[in-house]
Amino acid sequence: MKRKTVFFVIVGFLVVGAMAYYWMARPKSLISLPAAITSSVVLSGSSTTQVNVGSGVCLTSNEVASYSATRSKGNPDFGTVVIDDKSTGVKISNLQIENVISQNYHDYELHPCGLYVVRQFNFNESSWEPLPGFSVELWKYDYSGKGNRLFVLEALQGQSTSTLSIDYSYDFRVSPNESFIALERGYQGSSDYALVIKDLNRLSNVFVLPVSDIAKQNPNIIADLGFEVGGWSIDGRYFWFSFAQGANTTGFVRVDSSNWAYQTFAAPITTMGGDAFNPDTGMVTYRTNAAPWTGSSEIDQQYRDQAMQSGKISLFYIYNLLTKQSYLVATTTDPTYYYQPKWISDSVLQYTPPSGVTTTYTILQ
Repeated sequence: MKRKTVFFVIVGFLVVGAMAYYWMARPKSLISLPAAITSSVVLSGSSTTQVNVGSGVCLTSNEVASYSATRSKGNPDFGTVVIDDKSTGVKISNLQIENVISQNYHDYELHPCGLYVVRQFNFNESSWEPLPGFSVELWKYDYSGKGNRLFVLEALQGQSTSTLSIDYSYDFRVSPNESFIALERGYQGSSDYALVIKDLNRLSNVFVLPVSDIAKQNPNIIADLGFEVGGWSIDGRYFWFSFAQGANTTGFVRVDSSNWAYQTFAAPITTMGGDAFNPDTGMVTYRTNAAPWTGSSEIDQQYRDQAMQSGKISLFYIYNLLTKQSYLVATTTDPTYYYQPKWISDSVLQYTPPSGVTTTYTILQ
């Protein structure tokens, strides 16, 4: 995603997106939480078309919303929000949004009172070139179908890609109560590289943490800042983000939104992008004697052969960043094996061992 021309930006996202799908599960596309959608109307506009959209801005306790994006060859992508009645399964409303981005690994979030989605304007989908007025923007749509632009992430200021102004990464994380949004500003090596948290009501900065400040405390963890391994705690108090060098996670940062204090943590060696992180407990999975991610079956087999010859065992652990305690979960002779870990509660990790039978590990309190 980093950042000389639109071409490199797009290619970077495709590469990162492909790796992310290998290592990580797709963000949840279902949400059901409070508020009100009742009547039906038909609306239309230049950039969006709302069909049978209700009048309430938030979901009621008996409604569930889902989102999907469709890649349209040669045309802008479009997204669809569907609201169903949880008890009957009957569709209540349908909202279609044009000019969305579907190629990024985290191009939207569904929340109780709206969809947050990345949109792209004035881009030639056939030639993959920006047109005059090109921009990438973050929008919010409530469940009545009303949409508002929140921020411009990047935009073309003139006729050539040399005039491209990049304010923020396409990645973002909205707090559970929709009070704050976390954004990544700049890129590794730039003077303005920072985590930025904004107030979603005022759309203004409430906290800016320059990477240069983190480097003064814990220089060994500094790499590419990202939200792939991290996120908000369920109560919205803490925001976690990580640093990664390629597929390897090097460290974590926890920000406390009650006073904007922060802590830094070195990641266990061989923590990778596909490891499961729990922002409520600060626990993360990792493996020892693990082979690096290669994407090549031939190279992976070489790592397996080497491990077989040396007799090395790969150990699968849970590590608590706050207490520095480790828990041994499983072992294997295959250094390339991925356990597909997933937290299903604060104390229970779901994973799939080499036997192929999905199981769980419970941390006893």
